[in-house]
Amino acid sequence: MASVEIKLQGRQIEDSRGKPTVQAVLTVDKVTGMGDVPAGASKGEDEAQTVETSQAIDNINKTLATMLKDAKLDLTKHEDVRRFERMMAEAAGDNFKRLGANAVVPVSRALWQAAAALHKTELYDYIRTFEPGVAGKGRVGFFMNIYNGGLHALKKKDGEILGKDRIDIQEIMVVPVGAKTYQQAVEMGDKIDQTLKGLLEGKYGKAAVTRADEAGFSVKGLGDSSVAIGHVFEAIEKAGFAPGKDVKLALDVAASSFLDKASGKYKFRGELVDSGQMTAYYVELVDQYKGKILSIEDGLAENDWDGWTKQTKALGDRGVVTIGDDLFVTQMPRLRRGVQAKSAHAILIKVNQNGSMLGTIEVMQFAKQNGMQCVVSHRSGETLDDSIADLAYATGAMGLKTGDPQPTTDFPDKKTWVRRVKYLRMVAIEARESGKR
Repeated sequence: MASVEIKLQGRQIEDSRGKPTVQAVLTVDKVTGMGDVPAGASKGEDEAQTVETSQAIDNINKTLATMLKDAKLDLTKHEDVRRFERMMAEAAGDNFKRLGANAVVPVSRALWQAAAALHKTELYDYIRTFEPGVAGKGRVGFFMNIYNGGLHALKKKDGEILGKDRIDIQEIMVVPVGAKTYQQAVEMGDKIDQTLKGLLEGKYGKAAVTRADEAGFSVKGLGDSSVAIGHVFEAIEKAGFAPGKDVKLALDVAASSFLDKASGKYKFRGELVDSGQMTAYYVELVDQYKGKILSIEDGLAENDWDGWTKQTKALGDRGVVTIGDDLFVTQMPRLRRGVQAKSAHAILIKVNQNGSMLGTIEVMQFAKQNGMQCVVSHRSGETLDDSIADLAYATGAMGLKTGDPQPTTDFPDKKTWVRRVKYLRMVAIEARESGKR
């Protein structure tokens, strides 16, 4: 293996918002691995740092490519894959500030894809085989973002205001908990999406209904989150499904995005409220839709640690899972603090928040060891890279969160399927695994 030529190249591509991002191509003899890096609209303050896209590409083509060539690795050996991951992280500096996570992440993803291909297997199977500490076989729920609000929908340049022009809650997701297969889950998501579209257009007119960053619907002039949640439940029923039995809701509040730092309170639903009042709102909502809400993500801001512990207790008593995204940003130090404080029941997993595949897997393993669930997630600015589906499947994650299902009726061009391809990858994996039996 040492004599095999290894080539690494970084190049610029566009994400789903038309913004430049980075793709890495790693060639080992006749095997090729590819990896992209997404970007978020709202970011936690402690997530892995990035650099300008052009600089990230330069860092791949000069620094990382040279490092890989000089390392003389045997990528058929998993210890060498792990070794190069650690070499990249060290070269990238504190929280990836020197090279940028947007340089390391695409290379890391390409590295693991190439390693899997060298073993003539799929990425999910490679992860299960060589990282048994994180492997799992639980059924993965599809967290489908059907309605967008918050920074994913707000048009600041038009003077829009959260709680008035768009809802405060960033994502209202449907989770087809009653689906027997991943294919059925996609079909259920498609049907609810189209039903909700008709419902919203009927109530507000076609001109007011658009799709936001993650392809979920948004209505100009609808600022009340509770009303939007009610519409989604209505659409579930109109599509022929029973809320709580066939489909549950999952909410991503993204509360950090509307925290008023001067007062330490939240600008929510047109008022300034504290963390206790935020929790009271969720409790009221959960009690109103008893058994129909699966989880609430980022219900409070990333540094509202005391509030998080209280909220997790209150919602946990009602069977609702709290998920930390900005709270943890897939970073081990924040997760350790959260475990100790019992801040949340689950952690949202984003590879680009962490900075590498190996680092992400280590965070997931630590969460698992401490009784926490994981939901593997995309970002608002996405690409066609579907490797997070493999990560979710390999680890038996609680969920795969990757936006609206993007039904083909509204998304006929496969090049736009940056959300859908992740769900379809799960369908393909399930079909492959079923064929083995």
